[in-house]
Amino acid sequence: MKCILCEQRKAKRYCPAKRISICPVCCGEKRGVEIDCPLDCPYYVEGQKYQQEKITKQRLKKEGVQPYIRRAELYNKIPEIFAKIELVLTGLFRIDGKLRNEEVAEALELVIKTLETEKKGILYEYRSESRIVNELAGRVLNLLREYTDRTQIGQDRISLDFAKDVVEEFLKEIKFYMEMDSNPQSYLIHISRYHPEKSGATQSGGSLIISP
Repeated sequence: MKCILCEQRKAKRYCPAKRISICPVCCGEKRGVEIDCPLDCPYYVEGQKYQQEKITKQRLKKEGVQPYIRRAELYNKIPEIFAKIELVLTGLFRIDGKLRNEEVAEALELVIKTLETEKKGILYEYRSESRIVNELAGRVLNLLREYTDRTQIGQDRISLDFAKDVVEEFLKEIKFYMEMDSNPQSYLIHISRYHPEKSGATQSGGSLIISP
């Protein structure tokens, strides 16, 4: 029997999401991106473990352990912000499958510039000539403002400096992927695999990636 996804290779691996066997190649390339893998699927679990170990080793070799430590310190303060930003990125990626790493990087650079200007007391949102870049930047800014604009000072309120630090960590990670992987969507594919459900961009939940 041929794989129902590629219609070329032999179906050898049972897919609980499709409820039928597919080929190992389609399983590896499409899991968590085009296939809504259940989190207890053994192929999904093993694939995620392999991918994370591979990326971890590459970045540790290139940059050392400090990026991981820095990201972990920020994450430990308010974990949900990291997960929600990932969901914003994966949500828009699933709406527009042509979204590229470089467009995400440009959007995050606009967010950082906007936050830096806001810190000086000037409310101004930097814009791009690209519609999708502006859309993504706006979504990230709206998410961050849910925390920076809260009137009550508590554990869930963040400063503009903290918001900027978090966005910078995402930007550094995306640039790492842009440098190490020729696939223009490599980072988006990577984080989408950690949020396999077809989540809306504003939905919370999912497992967070802490990548060094």
